[in-house]
Amino acid sequence: MHLRCQIPLAPFELDIDASFDARVTAMFGPSGSGKTTLLDAIAGLKEIAAGEIEIGGRVLYSSSQKINLSPQQRAIGYVPQETALFPNLSVRKNILFGASRKTNSNSKAAITLEHVAELLEINHLLNRWTLTLSGGESQRVALARALLSRPELLLLDEPLASLDVALKEKIIPYLRRVRDEFAVPIIYVTHDPVEVLSLADWVIVIHRGRLVSQGIAREVLMSRPVFADLEEDQVENVFRVRFVDSEPQAGRSRTLLDSGQELFIPYMTEPKHRSLQIRIRGDEILIATKRPEAISAGNILRGIVAGLEVVGGEAVLKIDAGDIFYARLTSSAVQRLGLAPGREVFMIIKTRSCIPL
Repeated sequence: MHLRCQIPLAPFELDIDASFDARVTAMFGPSGSGKTTLLDAIAGLKEIAAGEIEIGGRVLYSSSQKINLSPQQRAIGYVPQETALFPNLSVRKNILFGASRKTNSNSKAAITLEHVAELLEINHLLNRWTLTLSGGESQRVALARALLSRPELLLLDEPLASLDVALKEKIIPYLRRVRDEFAVPIIYVTHDPVEVLSLADWVIVIHRGRLVSQGIAREVLMSRPVFADLEEDQVENVFRVRFVDSEPQAGRSRTLLDSGQELFIPYMTEPKHRSLQIRIRGDEILIATKRPEAISAGNILRGIVAGLEVVGGEAVLKIDAGDIFYARLTSSAVQRLGLAPGREVFMIIKTRSCIPL
């Protein structure tokens, strides 16, 4: 996809020029950066001063060629921040509203009501009224409605913004199912780095209408200078791990990182798919310069300091333990421990700090 847009906004001009080709591309940045405006422009809902929008070789908009397809002609599914479900229609009729009769030749499986309802686990909701739905149920119904239009591109505008942390962690697996089941590219707008790392292959970082950075999601978002520029203070680690077994009496499950290192997470029954994702907050990783003994934490991983950035009283440590970890600690702790690139360290991570997504 090629995206070049110039749109006057107050108090800045949105001016983006980016090309990307990924299953899920995240548009990431703080509120007010122009992300939703850009999504509206792609959907044909926002006037563009100049630029070009091209998807899979098909030009949707070009100021130079005087092409401007209507929203109906763009074959785009859009889930806005507010799900905009029709209160006077049942869930089934909401999903079928505007459903396209065309088939999507690019999808791994046919996009039908039955398939989508099963995938998103909303069969039991089909005959209910939308006013009776919870926030998470409404999001899944809105997503099903967008999929039934059989789009060539799916736009998701902060779909989890109104949900609490626990509910977000329940909905993210459904979004991954959509990503993996249907060959429909997704542009996903968010200001939450965990959502980006959990779902996206590629990320476009936007700040005050400008492209700050773009690239592979983990590589870009784990770069502290990007976070500093965006005034973000979250440092998150998201890993794909392989489930091995569980220890019910110990209240934990054993997994393996890509490097083969063992990592204990909170107890879970054996998952349907043995591959899963976990997240670890950077400020929940303790650092020692000697291997600790007789401690309660379930995980001790040896690593080498691969990078260090100090910003004011805070520091972000990049640690190579076969897998790359980022730990957040105070600058005084860095000085006290004598931390520097090349230094051997041991990461102490509580089992409960390894949260399955």
